[in-house]
Amino acid sequence: MAVKRHNRQSASIKDVAEMANVSISSVSRFLNGGYVSSANRKRIGDAVNRLHYRPSRIAQALASEINPSIAVIAIDSSQLGPTLMLGGIEQKAREKGLAVTICVPETNKVVDIRHTLNAALDQQPLGVLFMYPDMVDMRLHDIFPLDVPYVMITGEKADGFPDISLCDKDGGEIITRYLLSLGHETVYHVAVPVKSKTNRRMQGWAKALRDMGARVPEPIYSTWDPGEARDIGRALALKEDVTAVFAGNDELAIGVISGLRDMGKRVPEDVSVVGFDGHPLSGYWDPPLTTLRQNFAEAGRSSVDLLLRQINGREQEEDEMVTDENNEDMRMDIHGKLIIRGSASKPH
Repeated sequence: MAVKRHNRQSASIKDVAEMANVSISSVSRFLNGGYVSSANRKRIGDAVNRLHYRPSRIAQALASEINPSIAVIAIDSSQLGPTLMLGGIEQKAREKGLAVTICVPETNKVVDIRHTLNAALDQQPLGVLFMYPDMVDMRLHDIFPLDVPYVMITGEKADGFPDISLCDKDGGEIITRYLLSLGHETVYHVAVPVKSKTNRRMQGWAKALRDMGARVPEPIYSTWDPGEARDIGRALALKEDVTAVFAGNDELAIGVISGLRDMGKRVPEDVSVVGFDGHPLSGYWDPPLTTLRQNFAEAGRSSVDLLLRQINGREQEEDEMVTDENNEDMRMDIHGKLIIRGSASKPH
């Protein structure tokens, strides 16, 4: 049963000071256990009770000269997307007067992720941002929900959890449909090294092929190393039915193009190649790379806004639980954009 929200605006520390006819600093000292005269203490206490005032955790931390912080659990932080996300998170956090603690698990194993998360929580952050928990072999319900406010930045919507979704599956569909619309009979896929059940880009690729009645080739798995993708490109050059390739990110796409050229194949005349992510250098490759550009920095900034919305929501309505009715207020989709350049064309 959904809990009804109150429409009243929450009282501020300024409202308490005005009702008690004291300064804001006197209210702050009262809230933090500092010295306040007995007369003022009574007036402030009465005002707090009448206004149902609940001090903000951020305000309390600032008043007590503790720099409020948020913790970021970063999976595969060396890759382009997480790096740009961290930049967006730090930018927005600075604007809000927050420090950022970045915690990177030693491995992607659940035991190491748990250890890193517990170490972060020991620092008593205001909340936690978790980057790409859906990219590792774990069940989200094994770790979430947490006792503190949290937001996950994921490749795809995480049902029942506060999250920022980068809509990877939609992006995989968009790329594949675009290549099929050029006249290619099918599209081969070079997948990034994440678990098949959580590889949303690959899922979108397969769905688009099935929906459009095209053959679904076996996906080709790569590491993050463009050198391995180059070897894959050489192997693909030997297959006569390969006219279009969707690579799981731009670095792998560049590696595939290099391998195709090693074997005398032209891009896009013989084989079209499309990437994913929107690497800053993808437009300067030869040929300029068609890609699905994702706004990683915006995802990072939005995650901080969403986390602060959660923190403030908990403070203002302590008794309210998140229900299915208001879960949509706790998630956001950040859609990518197809950037058409010179690496894809009609089959010749």
